[in-house]
Amino acid sequence: MAKNNKSAVWALGLLFLAALALWAVPAVAEMQPATNFEVVTSADVTNYSYAIKKYKGKNRLHVTVEIKNVAKVPKRFRVNIWLPDGVAGGGFYPRKKKAIEPGKTLSRTFPMYYDKMPDEATILVKELPTD
Repeated sequence: MAKNNKSAVWALGLLFLAALALWAVPAVAEMQPATNFEVVTSADVTNYSYAIKKYKGKNRLHVTVEIKNVAKVPKRFRVNIWLPDGVAGGGFYPRKKKAIEPGKTLSRTFPMYYDKMPDEATILVKELPTD
């Protein structure tokens, strides 16, 4: 009888560990880095996210940043993204158009040559001339 109880305890223990692993893995996968922002007064970062996705056949960090023009006139912006290991990325908002109209938002995703989720990141938004 003691042998059966011991097997049952082990089975319950393994079942508990499996359930714990299934619960904890999505929580770890969704962890986002601490993000520092330096944003001009004419813009707002309305949304941002980090994800590991395939890029050119390898897993790479993708950073999505959504910018809103809160000025009363059309504006262009430059976004820089810095990671602690020296990796950097970014681009123009909008990429090819003249400017973002007042009150409008624009989202862009930047693949970065970084294969893991960083602990922290810095997002800098600067205003560009619209001429």
